Amino acid sequence: MNIVEIKDLSFKYAADKNRAGFALSVPALALASGSSLALFGASGAGKSTLLAICASLQKGFAGSVKLFGTPLNNYKRGTDAEAVSRMAILFQDAPLFNCGVYENISIGLQIRKTPRAEIKKRVDEMIEKLNISGIAYADAREISGGQAKRVCLARLLVLKPELLFLDEPFYSLDAINRSQIMHELKRLSAEAGIALMLVTHDKNEALALCENLAVMDAGSIIRYGDIKSCFNNPMSETEARLLGRNMVFYGRVAGCRDEVAEIECGNETQSMKFQAAADYKKGDKVCVMISPQDLSVSPAEDETGAKSPASSALNCFEGKIVSAAHYEFGMLLNIITASGAVFQAYITSRSYDSLRLGPEKKVKIFIKATAVKSFLMP
Repeated sequence: MNIVEIKDLSFKYAADKNRAGFALSVPALALASGSSLALFGASGAGKSTLLAICASLQKGFAGSVKLFGTPLNNYKRGTDAEAVSRMAILFQDAPLFNCGVYENISIGLQIRKTPRAEIKKRVDEMIEKLNISGIAYADAREISGGQAKRVCLARLLVLKPELLFLDEPFYSLDAINRSQIMHELKRLSAEAGIALMLVTHDKNEALALCENLAVMDAGSIIRYGDIKSCFNNPMSETEARLLGRNMVFYGRVAGCRDEVAEIECGNETQSMKFQAAADYKKGDKVCVMISPQDLSVSPAEDETGAKSPASSALNCFEGKIVSAAHYEFGMLLNIITASGAVFQAYITSRSYDSLRLGPEKKVKIFIKATAVKSFLMP
């Protein structure tokens, strides 16, 4: 059963000058009961607008939007109460009330006039499941950001929603809290059969929480499907860049053997050959896409002048590190090859130090054929 169902949806911000050029257009989209969907894309793509329409927060759209089988009223607020009562929303900024943690978690149940004994049972269970018993009777104004997010989540889950909308709720959290809370949410939603619709531009969030992906760009969904398939096999340059495969090359197939294609990219002054796990015909025009996570880097020579050891990877290029920058999980290297092609590679800080890498260091880049993604060009 589909609990969210969209057909021929369109929307424009008529009165908002800052969004005058924006138009949302979604011919079809559905979210099944108990499933999960990430709305993924850059800022301004329309992710939050689409979520707001599905959650009955944004009116003025054209087309059909159904929530739990009920067509949402496009004009009047507060007319979709029955369907809305079966869902909950967690925003990026979800403030707590100026009272205790326990009272914050129970307030929704109190509004629904739930019996006192049932309130206590549900709240106590949720406090235990989210590991916040140590702050259960603390003042909500005196807890940390990670604790506050857990309390907000408990306040929603205690209502036993069938659908949870998430609009970049982990954006302000540090990496440790973000990872822990996402793991807890994934576990609790799976146990309760809660469907999730997540707005994010973070690949790790999408992969951690969702099984399906809708890639959005300029108000449209440009790809929909199984999340791993979408990330591993982009079908356009725009999609590839949005999904993190920011190294894009164009070329033609020089030959194909044993389902490995040799693809010549570049021009007369800057040429490269890639070995890609693909089955094409000679002369096919293709787009090649590579992710920084899929590159292995080693010094071209060690301290004694010995060459770096051979690799089983079919693609090997020599280059020079032009810059190295810290990022959340290590280092991001920018490497230029003799042909002028620029590669980016992620490497752990430990590997960066142990290999004595740095700007101007000559290196070898290794890429497996299975990591070289490609698609046919028109």
